[in-house]
Amino acid sequence: MLKSLRDLRGNRTLKEVAATIGISKSYLSLIEKGERRMSLDIAEKLSSVYKVGVDVILHAYRIYRPSTKLGTATG
Repeated sequence: MLKSLRDLRGNRTLKEVAATIGISKSYLSLIEKGERRMSLDIAEKLSSVYKVGVDVILHAYRIYRPSTKLGTATG
């Protein structure tokens, strides 16, 4: 079963995780709800804090932001 970013955060507070990765807790909350885009830099930092791969973070992010799809190159 895929976990959301909130599930991965576990019992850590938004404030704690946000401070650890250097963003505001409100910005982290918006990312968790899919209301803001997440940079690769933030994904890497979250993967380090949550001790999971970046792929797990990106899949969790897509639960709330399903419109974030990988495009295909044409040409």
